[in-house]
Amino acid sequence: MSYPSNAPYPNNSFYPPAPPKSGPNWLLIIGGIVGGGGLLLALACCGGIAYLSRPPVASAAAREPLTYADVPIPAFGEKDFAEIEPGVRLAQIEIQGTTDDTTGGYYNPPGHGGTLNLYLPAGQHAPQSLSCILITGAGSNLLSGMQVSEADWPEHIPYVKAGFAVIAYELDGPSWGDEPEEMREAFDAFQASRAGLVNARNAIEFATTRVPEINPARIYAAGHSSAGSHALLFAAHEPRLAGVIAYAPATDLPKWFGQRLRLVSFVLPEAVDFVTQSSPRTHAARIKCPAFLFHAEDDQTCEIADSRAFAQTLKTQGTDATLATVPTGDHYDSMIDQGIPQAIQWLKAQP
Repeated sequence: MSYPSNAPYPNNSFYPPAPPKSGPNWLLIIGGIVGGGGLLLALACCGGIAYLSRPPVASAAAREPLTYADVPIPAFGEKDFAEIEPGVRLAQIEIQGTTDDTTGGYYNPPGHGGTLNLYLPAGQHAPQSLSCILITGAGSNLLSGMQVSEADWPEHIPYVKAGFAVIAYELDGPSWGDEPEEMREAFDAFQASRAGLVNARNAIEFATTRVPEINPARIYAAGHSSAGSHALLFAAHEPRLAGVIAYAPATDLPKWFGQRLRLVSFVLPEAVDFVTQSSPRTHAARIKCPAFLFHAEDDQTCEIADSRAFAQTLKTQGTDATLATVPTGDHYDSMIDQGIPQAIQWLKAQP
């Protein structure tokens, strides 16, 4: 695929200019740093190792909220439901773009392609009778987007069986590889979508305008891991949310990246500011809705200490925040086995 800014779209203003395709391969750079004895010696003499060990510092502008009002809301296709298991109906809704290319995760304007997955409990439902969960796919590197698939059903279907509507949405810029051009392409699309906030905005617009069964006052964002980080970021930017649920999120992205951000910046210099601007901790003061955080003590992917600190920050500023912890289950199983059931109980207790 070509860079989005080089594609024949009617408006390329949402994407930065494409960088030159020549240049050093970041894998070779890292390989030289890790394995090149001569290079290591030279770096040591010049203070380079100390430089590489220090994460880069973002600019002051990176602490500003993300904005996306300039990105138009797309049109949505029709709903055609199928029962995927007893009591659960699913409709895949096409997001209509301005070109024929509305699949693959790379669109201009951002968010003008892909699908929304709408789940409803079986049966007829009165207008505004259902609370709704907005959720995206987990497992991104936080510099690129994600698609959704049947593999995500275990995170979606429990809510439906508990009587909730669910809308699962994709994030622009899914990553297909680790070559510099592929990293750049995915990052540009994800950055243009404002770290997926455009996609989340599309989902809530669809919920409030096209699904009469959903109560617009009872829409919640939820997600696991990277999707949990995204849900918290969305809660900081979307006042229409009634609450947010984050399972084992990375809440402080500069800390989570650590020294790796220096290496990433060789290929994606803009990532230094982007990681701070898309970090939930940067915008914690903007989260006003109730928050439910869940984390396992033995999580090997995201530190539970960060969830504790984030929950305390929310409580200190007066936000209604709940942190539920369990001793075991690691990063994923704890969420499936214990986190989602506890979150559903929390949801049902909301006024």
